Parts: sequence; C-alpha cells; structure tokens
Amino acid sequence: LWGGGTAPEWRGKGIYRALVAYRAAIAAERGYRYLQVDATDDSRPILERLGFTRLSTTTPYVYGA
Repeated sequence: LWGGGTAPEWRGKGIYRALVAYRAAIAAERGYRYLQVDATDDSRPILERLGFTRLSTTTPYVYGA
C-alpha cells in the first residue's frame, strides 16, 4: 500500500486506520494474501493494531547535493 496519510487537522479521528483497513479489504477481496506498507514510525502503532508486522526497515536517500 503506497501513499496515504491524514491532514493534521483530521488526525486522531481514525481516518488513517479506516483508509488502510478499507484498502486491505479490497486487496483481500482481489485475492492478495500479503500486503506491503512503506510507512513512517508514526503509522507503526496503527498498522500493528490492524495486524501488520514489521519485517524490515528502509532508509531513504536523496540524490544530489
């Protein structure tokens, strides 16, 4: 699941959780057994409550300077 977030004024109302749960349900209906999420540390508790397990960590880099 790439992309997704909540505007600051809407945080804490369960919108991100509902968005992820909805997208996961669609994926399950389409036969997907596994999902991958690239998310910030802020999203980790929400994702874990939905049943996701952290398998690895990525490190973003910016090219240039």
